[in-house]
Amino acid sequence: MSFLRHWLFSLPLCYPFPVKDDLTLRLVRDNEIDLWQYYMRKYHPLGLPEGKPLPGELLRYVATKGDRWVALLAWSSAALKCAPRDRFIGWPEPIRIKNLKYVTNNVRFVVLPWGRIKNLASRVLSMNLKRLSRDYEQVYGHPVYLAETFVDLSVYKGSCYKAANFIYLGQTKGFSKNGRYYYPNGRPKAVFVYPLIRDAAKVLNGEILQEGGDMNTYKVMKEFPVESLVDVIKGMTDPRDKKGVRYPFYSLVSLSICAVLCGARSFRAIGEWVKNLSVQTLRRFGIQRGTAPDESTIRRVLQRIDVEEFDRAIWQWLRDSGIDLRGKAIAIDGKTMRGSFDEDGRAVHILSAVVHKDGVVISSRRVSDRTNEIKEVKPLLEGLEIEGLVVTGDALLTQREIASYIVEDKGADYVFTVKGNQRGLLRDVEDYFKMETFPPSAQDNR
Repeated sequence: MSFLRHWLFSLPLCYPFPVKDDLTLRLVRDNEIDLWQYYMRKYHPLGLPEGKPLPGELLRYVATKGDRWVALLAWSSAALKCAPRDRFIGWPEPIRIKNLKYVTNNVRFVVLPWGRIKNLASRVLSMNLKRLSRDYEQVYGHPVYLAETFVDLSVYKGSCYKAANFIYLGQTKGFSKNGRYYYPNGRPKAVFVYPLIRDAAKVLNGEILQEGGDMNTYKVMKEFPVESLVDVIKGMTDPRDKKGVRYPFYSLVSLSICAVLCGARSFRAIGEWVKNLSVQTLRRFGIQRGTAPDESTIRRVLQRIDVEEFDRAIWQWLRDSGIDLRGKAIAIDGKTMRGSFDEDGRAVHILSAVVHKDGVVISSRRVSDRTNEIKEVKPLLEGLEIEGLVVTGDALLTQREIASYIVEDKGADYVFTVKGNQRGLLRDVEDYFKMETFPPSAQDNR
């Protein structure tokens, strides 16, 4: 039905554009990928590789006007070597290898036949560039600072890139890669770049970049205690039917944990990280097949996992690994898991204890519809050794019973939010701020 609808919209007189300007740009949804690939194969001169996706950290976009798709874009990992770009940045090879992931390449861009209106291409590019780095950070756990593209000047002029203020750097030497080797193709490409931040070249040429993690490689994997993590996960219950199981449960969960530690912040990013691991590394996680599991396999397992059993296992592993919580603060926070559902079709709500700054979840509880977060705080903290630490929470948890439990039973302190809905308490807090400690506390328990 989706193919039929978009085919009808492609007829010029069937569904005319609205008068108002309602051009929008967004990421392609999972259920739209097949349609996006169909249009890209049909209308882009280069098409798409058959049987395999575009390589690297891929983002697919669609521009819409009303209900109609009018343009498609794809961004992926930058070219390993590009002399004009590398001269523009001025980076030596070690830094180029380290920071290359902060450059992205516009590998595909096509305006669909029924979307050819004045300035559409440059407007779509401009909209895309404004959100590109933020989307990379959300999907792959790191930003991008420079956008690049290659234009065959024997066929195109690159007008839309020039109109979008891309910088022309020169031409490539006209080589194509086939396997491990490069061969001359006689068709050099023009190189255009667009800095996504001020002083992008200077930042990319730096030794250290602030990042959420390394999504492509885990350089200290040889030193990481993979085996101890796998041993702990083996004690968990596999929720899957035994028929048709291709990958061990403990392998999928352990891989996901390491991906998150390396900066992955979505199922797609986890899948991308796992896909880039070597065969030798996969074997350390118990995968002997020689092929990495895909994102959908990992996602299905993680969505069915028992979160409480998972947290107990991770907490045991962290303690066995010698985690030191001294001087740390623990945040109690409740979140509804997007895209999750229970046996009744309701979204799953989780209350978690998270180490400040590190972002490590050390305990979590599922909050059922028959209770609330307040009643789950004690079970959440019950098995944790938090003596001398500080526990933080929002205004919902500002309850006398919770405060007393944290101080008297757990030997910790707390910092809770007080709002205007607790007027008497708010006045008391203003008075208590004149004292050296806020009672009740572990140091001044009265």
